[in-house]
Amino acid sequence: MAGSVRRRRLLGVVLLLLIGAGAVFLAASGSGGAAPESSAPEISVEESTTTAVPETTTTTMRRDIPGSQLAPGPASIYVLGDSVTLGAKLPMPTALAGWELVFDSKESRRIDQGIDIVQAKDGLVGRVLVVHLCTNWGGDDFGAAAARLMSSLADVDRVIWVTCVPWIPAVGAADEAIRALPSLYPNVVVADWAVVATTPGFTYDDGLHLRTEGAEGFAAMIAAAAGPPPLPV
Repeated sequence: MAGSVRRRRLLGVVLLLLIGAGAVFLAASGSGGAAPESSAPEISVEESTTTAVPETTTTTMRRDIPGSQLAPGPASIYVLGDSVTLGAKLPMPTALAGWELVFDSKESRRIDQGIDIVQAKDGLVGRVLVVHLCTNWGGDDFGAAAARLMSSLADVDRVIWVTCVPWIPAVGAADEAIRALPSLYPNVVVADWAVVATTPGFTYDDGLHLRTEGAEGFAAMIAAAAGPPPLPV
């Protein structure tokens, strides 16, 4: 019974993401600090996993539509995040079954550090990049920082920008900048974690870090935005 309830809740999360992200896409088409304290130990993870490709009949290949399947080719996805993302490490490979996943998340990571990572790789971070680096934002212009990261990318078909729980006003402003990115970049989609995270039981008392169901919800949200892995050439 508990497993059935959990599956229904996660399905609701996925539907919420797809509805919200679709609204962002339609709107874009029409219009043309200090880090939080965490009791978790500091961990840096960068590891690659590949699981079996599930069968799919999806043929849509629009990279600007969340959940659409990309054109045939490599199924590489890079998850770049902070301590919140780190909390979804365990369910992420299952949620992204069929993708060649590189999971790179670290406690208290900021977007400027994420930019350094991307630039050190010459922008080659796979066909899909997931970015969740606004939790520790305390600056004035997140849009400018996002532009720096976007300009550092090479051969990335889809960039999934993930909003953050607005625990301070600067993070709320960063979320608004993220929601505006699809109107500026044709390969950007938004996964609105700031909305999904309000699901009861998803986070601890700090409202930021993930309980087990929240970790599964976060991973399901990313999978919904990424879509099925592309077919081989």
